[in-house]
Order: sequence, then C-alpha cells, then structure tokens
Amino acid sequence: MSDSLEQLFEELLPLGRSERERLLALIHMRDAALADRLRALLHEDTSLDVGATVSGAFADLKNFTQDAIAHAPGGVSRLFAPGTVVGGFTIVRLIGSGGAGWVFEARQKQPARSVALKILRSDLATERLRRRFELEAEHLAIVDHPCIASIYASGTDSATSSPWIATEFVVGARSIAEYAKELPPRSRVRLLRDACLAVASAHDKGVLHRDLKPTNILVSQAAQVKVIDFGLARLVDTSRDNATLGAATEAGEILGTLFYMSPEQCRGDNKSVDVRSDVFSLGAVLYELLAERLPREFVGQTIHGALRQVAEQPIPRLRDVKPDISADYDAIVAMACADDPMARYASASEFAADLQRAMEGEPIRARVPSVARRLRSWARRHPALATVCAASIVVFPTLAASAIFIALDARTDRLRAEGITARVVEQLVPAVKKLGMTQDAPAVREIEFAAYELSVLVNGENSEASALLAHKLALDWLKGMGRDHVKALAWAERAEAHANASIGADSRTSIEARCVQAAALQRFEDPASLAKARAMLVQLADIVETRDEIDTTSGCLSALGEYADADGDHAKALEYFERAVQRSTRIAGPDTQSTVEARSYRVDVYNKQLRFDLALQELDALLAIQYAQAREHKPWTLLFELQRGQALWKLERMPEAEAQLIRAEGLIRDYIGANAPMRNKARVVLRDFFNAQGRTDEATAWADVAVAG
Repeated sequence: MSDSLEQLFEELLPLGRSERERLLALIHMRDAALADRLRALLHEDTSLDVGATVSGAFADLKNFTQDAIAHAPGGVSRLFAPGTVVGGFTIVRLIGSGGAGWVFEARQKQPARSVALKILRSDLATERLRRRFELEAEHLAIVDHPCIASIYASGTDSATSSPWIATEFVVGARSIAEYAKELPPRSRVRLLRDACLAVASAHDKGVLHRDLKPTNILVSQAAQVKVIDFGLARLVDTSRDNATLGAATEAGEILGTLFYMSPEQCRGDNKSVDVRSDVFSLGAVLYELLAERLPREFVGQTIHGALRQVAEQPIPRLRDVKPDISADYDAIVAMACADDPMARYASASEFAADLQRAMEGEPIRARVPSVARRLRSWARRHPALATVCAASIVVFPTLAASAIFIALDARTDRLRAEGITARVVEQLVPAVKKLGMTQDAPAVREIEFAAYELSVLVNGENSEASALLAHKLALDWLKGMGRDHVKALAWAERAEAHANASIGADSRTSIEARCVQAAALQRFEDPASLAKARAMLVQLADIVETRDEIDTTSGCLSALGEYADADGDHAKALEYFERAVQRSTRIAGPDTQSTVEARSYRVDVYNKQLRFDLALQELDALLAIQYAQAREHKPWTLLFELQRGQALWKLERMPEAEAQLIRAEGLIRDYIGANAPMRNKARVVLRDFFNAQGRTDEATAWADVAVAG
C-alpha cells in the first residue's frame, strides 16, 4: 500500500460523510482506482463502527449483550418483542445481532417447528443492503445440502418494512471453534471436512460464500455441522470464467472477516475471488481448530494496517505454533492457505478429500510449500525489494567473477538454457494446466505455443523442454475444446521426434507421445489409420504396463479392450479392462476418478454378456465410491445412476427399476441442467421402459425436453 494511499486515508477518516464524499469525487477525477480503493477502506472502517485499533474492530458483533441491543437506536425491544408475529412466525427470543439486524428464535404454526428468523433493520436498509438480503434468500434456495441450514421462507414485514428470512433452527448450536474445544484433533478435522463438503456443494451450484468463519459454521446438539449466513455470497457462472451473475458488491468493496479472509479478497478485487478464496477461509478455520488460536493477530493495528497485513503477509505455519501437530495436517493447512490461489486446493471437495485421507492415515496430496515457492510468493508481494535483491545476488557476484566466466562461455550458455528449461517446464506448464480449468482452451493453447516457441529458440527443438511442451499441446488438441485429431497427431509426432533426439526413445515423454498418436489415429475413419492405431497400442501395452510413471498406460489398455469388444471377443476385452483397473488402482488408488472410469468398462462388457447381476454389483460399487468421494454431481456418477436403472430393468426388478430411472432423470436435471442433452437420454430410457410394459400413457409424460444451445 503506497504512502499516498495511507496519507489520504488518514486525512479522510475523521471527516463527515458529505465532506468525505466531496473529496473522494475530486480524487476520482484524477485517479479512479485510487478513489475506489480509498472508498473500500473507509467503508470497511466505518462499517465496523470502532475506534482506532483492530483489536476492538473485530469483536464479534453477535456477542453484544442483550441489554445493549435492546437499547440501541431502533432497538429490538420496541419493534420485535416476544410474541410479535412476523411473516407468520411468532418471535420467541433474541439469539443474535449484527450491525444491520437481528436473529431470533421463532415458532411456525404449520408445520409446527422452530425457525431462525433473520430481520434487517429498516432504518439501515439501504437499497444495496436490501438487495444483498434478497440475494441471501436466493442463494439459500439454490443450495441444498444436509450441512447447510435450509431456508423456509422470506419476505418483508408490513408493520416495520423490515425484510426477513426464516431458516432452519439449529438446536443447541455452537460455533465450530467452541464445539471443537472438547474434541481430539481427528474429530475437529472431521467437522471441518463436513463443512468443506457443504461448501463444495454450494460451489457446485455456483454459490460462493465469501464469509466463512467459525461463527458461520455451527455444530448442532446432534454433532451435525451447519453452514449458515450466505449474506455475502455471490453467484458465479462457471461456464463464463467465473463471471459474477448476482452480487450486491462494487469494484473495490471488501467483504468478509479479516481473520479468515484470503489475500485476494482483502485487496477488494472481486474478479479474482473464486472458490479458492472460500478454500483459504476454510483452511484458516482449520488452523484455528488445530492451533487453538486465531490464524492472525491484529493487536494495536489500524484497520488499513490490518488490511495490509492480510494482503501481504502469509498466516504462520501451523507447526510453528503447534509443534506436536501432525505433519499431514500442517501440510494441508499450508496448501489451503497458500498466498497464491493457484497453489491452493482447486476446490473445497479436493480439500475435503485430503482431510479424509489424513484421517484414514492414507498418503495426502498436500505438500508444505517449498523454499522456491515461498520465495516466489514473497517476490510477488514485494516486487521492488525482490528486484533489488535479485540484482545484488546476480549482478555483483557476476562482476566479481567475470574473468572466470569468460573462460567458461559454453558452460554458462548451457546453464542458462537449463535454467530457462526449468522455468518453462516446472512453472509455466503447471500454471497453464491450472489456468485451463477456468479459461477457454484456445487461449491456453496460445500460451503453450508461445512457451514452445521460446523453448525452441533457447534450447533448440531436440530438447526435453521442447518435447514436453509439444506433448502438452498434443494432449490439449486431443482432449480440449475445439478438438482436432489431425493437429493432435502432428504435435504428438513432433514431441516424439524431439524426445527421441534428446532423451531417448524409451523416455517417458517419447512413449506418452506415441500413446497420444495412437489415440489420435483412432479418431480417423479410414481403415488404415484404425489398423495402425491398433498395432501401436498392442506394441505400447507390452512396453508401458510396468512403467508406473507413464500416465497414459491405463488408457492404452482400455482402448485395446474396446477393440476386442468391437470384435465380439468379450472375454479378451474384459481381460484388458481388468489390467487397466489393476494398474490404475496400484498407481492412482482405488477411489480415484481414473480408476472409476477404468472400472466402468466392465459394466459395458457385463451387459453385452447378459450378466446383468454382475453389472449391477459393479455399478453399486462405483456409486459407493463416487458418493464417498463427494462426486455425486459428476457426469460419471449420473451415468452410473442411469445404468443402474437399466440393469434393474433387465433383471426384471420392475418397481426398483422404475424408481431408479426416475431418480436418475431427476439427478441429471438438478446437476447437469433442465435442458441438458443427457436428460433426454434418460427420458428415452424411461419411455422405452413404460412402453415395454404397455403403459403408454405414462410413457408420454417423458417426452424430450428442449435442449439448450
């Protein structure tokens, strides 16, 4: 944060609203970005309604005394006394308060139940606050998970014009931090895992929470986690690069709680906030649960000083404050709370899966940040200082030893080339791979092609770096958007040539490039290409089946199984599929998506062999894995649900088949979309099912839906 920003903040802070707005308007004419940043900082400071230090600013508003709330301006006692009816709900007692409203326990008559009634103060309800309140109701209506408090109703009180939301009342609720004090570490982690799965479910529906903290993660009397308070949430359209669809926020506005806030959220750049920001907050909560202290300390700091700390300083290592904590938990927290969003778990479900592995004593995916990564992160936060340090480290020793390096020009050039190779392969390629999760694939390929050209320029074509980048481009043309098997084949052949000349024909890159060539040739329609692909696969299978580091081996075996299946040799096909499953299980693990996909081929063979009982057993096992790994929304899971209904039909278990097929169609509608092509596939099966039984009237109810796009 620049000195000018700090100075302007200090000058504007004590001014009245009208004078402050006048000066902000003048600043905006000169520098709009600076004005927006100042407005965000001032909004954060004044909205907290405190004095000069953060230690007072971050006291939880929900801990205000009942008496203080009752006698505040617009106090609750005269507006919503016990017995008052709001929207059909009778208020029982006040259970919490925030800066702009209250939360009550209330009773609903029909059905008879307790609810949590959240009411916005009408005297503070600006248009933006009302819109945010409306969005909270909309977000709660979208999400549906056992660990997220359900919404029952919303509206506006006619007597006070106060908006309200009625949600599930969590009996005996305590914050996750308070509840966890009585538990061993493993039980604390289990609670956080459940919260991660709930947040992942919200993310799958396009809802970011943006204010995850212990007081918004409750634990009921029955030990069930309930995520609450989606008041700062926003909708994201994942099909359009995380573009915001519904968010009552403005550029530069900072929302959330600083103890648990991600650096990018603290900077007020809403465009950079995505699911990984919620992952950071969940990691910060886990830090508190395990360390038994807050992840950050702001004692004696001003508001803008605290904002600066969050934006620029990582939270401490867990083992630095809790040396006896498990190394796995330390690594998991470090990954979840990495300063760089790209270094965090890509999703809350991945975070939950690693927590599950840690609890079960299995190898985890997380690793404590390396020295190199921490240096890169520090350099991003302090670019000017990093430049000076780099100059002092590189330039001065080089000048001092110039006489030696003059005699070693060739070696210097080689080391320089190796350095660029390392940066291209070890940094750029993984970054592009992660970028591809949220960016259009053609744009990703442009970046990769530029990296390839750089590598050829510096290292030459026949180098390991150039071979790796060519192979990456081949894979993207084979599997990415705008698939083109002709270009995939050309890049794979180029990658093989580069690898053969630089690191050998038996290298991993060379072999994987040949696997991509075989897969690309399978996309051609002429018999010669298909025959060549098959011959390559037969040769490759014998070479690579024992090479654990070859990523595409299971794919080669499965492809050979498909060839045998097409020939009608189901026994041979099943043999190849079994080999693919065994290899994937050994290398990736029994519950990974790649193993599940390899096992799915068994179902097809069992169906063709009319062994529907075995198909059903396999489908039940696959569905158990998918649900245990929180992959219930994945297309593979939905396909298995549909196939399960078909297997039950073939086994003439008609009532079960009917219920299963209807369930599968509903899941596809809810998870993929009401107008998804996959939904019509399920509806075709349902029509056939009812027509086969002569129930033609019921079959007509399952007509095709209009497909979007």
